[in-house]
Amino acid sequence: MFDKWQVKPKKRQKTVKDLRKKPKFVGAIKCNGSCHDPYYQAWTKSPHGGTFELLKAGVRKEAKVRVKLDPEKDYTTTPLCLRCHTTGYKQRGGFKPAGTKSKKGKDKSSKIDPDEPNLEQVGCEMCHSVAGGSQFRAVMKSSKGDFTKAETEKYGQRWDYANVCTRCHTHPNTPFLPSVHDKYKFNYEERKLKVHKIADFWSEDNADQKLEKVDDRAKQQGQTEKTPLIIEDFQIKDGKLKFKKGTKPYNSKKKTFNYKKG
Repeated sequence: MFDKWQVKPKKRQKTVKDLRKKPKFVGAIKCNGSCHDPYYQAWTKSPHGGTFELLKAGVRKEAKVRVKLDPEKDYTTTPLCLRCHTTGYKQRGGFKPAGTKSKKGKDKSSKIDPDEPNLEQVGCEMCHSVAGGSQFRAVMKSSKGDFTKAETEKYGQRWDYANVCTRCHTHPNTPFLPSVHDKYKFNYEERKLKVHKIADFWSEDNADQKLEKVDDRAKQQGQTEKTPLIIEDFQIKDGKLKFKKGTKPYNSKKKTFNYKKG
């Protein structure tokens, strides 16, 4: 794989080291800068780039009242809400709310910078990864964008976008169900148009970041498109979010992916 990309020895060693580690969430900020700046900037202005704000007291009052939530309550530490309003909550490297402590009492909560949205919003990895983007990000960097869908799927990238949206938008645990109001009916084709509105964010500084191989990859069909991955199921028990056994799309012990049957 590395010979194909003519990766220099030192960079090859670092990439191999990264790939040997368990996958984890690294945050949308890692996609910014020299790789996907227009996408990051567009994301910050999209609905996904402001999901954490909706959990604050007094925000989106009408919607909260509609589903019998207290509009004056702060939900920024509520497990049920954090699952779908942040990135990687209760998973390796994922968002940790205010008040999170280590066993020794050290503050482990995720740092929030209003100028650079990150794990506290619904970032890239919630839609593009199985268990975080640390591994396939290493492949992307080493290949300089010249990779196939199959090559990054091995390291946790997913392409079953219509399926992954059901993680939250149609999950039975969400209070915002179509039975409450027609506006909560989920149409993937309509919603995806609101996510990557990148046209307004290209500039001379990031013009070299255009995805040259994106059209080639569009002609490919990844395994996750042929057979979508299973969707995590969870429950809130004793005030904590617990994933139900056997419902995660990635088994970190066996290093295998779990696909839907039939």
